[in-house]
Amino acid sequence: MYPYLIQSNTITIGSYGLMLAIAYLTGRWYFLGVLNKKITRPINSEMLIIALLVLGVVGAKLMFLLKNPEQSHLIYSGIGFSSQGALLGAFLAVYLFCYFNKVKLSTILDSAAPAAILAYAIARVGCFLSGDDCYGIVTDLPWAMSFPNGIKPTVEHVHPVPIYEIIYSIFIFYILAKRQNDSYKPYTQIFTLLGLWGFFRFFVEFVSTNEKLVFSMSGSQIGALFMFFVSMIFFTLFIAKQKALSNNKKPR
Repeated sequence: MYPYLIQSNTITIGSYGLMLAIAYLTGRWYFLGVLNKKITRPINSEMLIIALLVLGVVGAKLMFLLKNPEQSHLIYSGIGFSSQGALLGAFLAVYLFCYFNKVKLSTILDSAAPAAILAYAIARVGCFLSGDDCYGIVTDLPWAMSFPNGIKPTVEHVHPVPIYEIIYSIFIFYILAKRQNDSYKPYTQIFTLLGLWGFFRFFVEFVSTNEKLVFSMSGSQIGALFMFFVSMIFFTLFIAKQKALSNNKKPR
């Protein structure tokens, strides 16, 4: 593991911080590339990016502390963030931006969906390199790993949870990026992201070390389940609406 790429008396550059910066820049680049193809009038995209960054980071930190109150000492730390909190913060930023700038909410959210999961995959590379306690429970599976030099070291062989999350994130990004070039209905991209992300995260949480809170589920697992069911409700209503429209168009 390489928790610190450069460490001296004057400067410290951690692998997680570096990958987080790369994740932000890559996600920003992809998001603006998609968005600029869909908007019909100029918008202050830089203001949107700043709002996403600020509220995303604040949401990620607050959600982490809410789910892990015993780690309140990490409030000003460069580690200790929740992806679900970041997602909620980003939703709030997008809603406020669209409200004040009279932009379609679906345009922003659907354009941001593939960029969000791409950035998440890159950030998880940072978690893996730094060994910051994102690894899972002890296992004897052939691909189990130890993190003896991590920020929170362990010499036991555990589930490499960040690797699992990188793999499913790349899969979700592939699905969303492929659909991005096709014609799709408003909000279907963002709810596809929520559904797939929630589905995979729910099962990965079974091998994570996150504290179990309710019904033997962690806070992240409860959040993942909520994401999945919200997505299923949307698509159930969406399919019902499409069928109703189709029936109305049939000749009588």
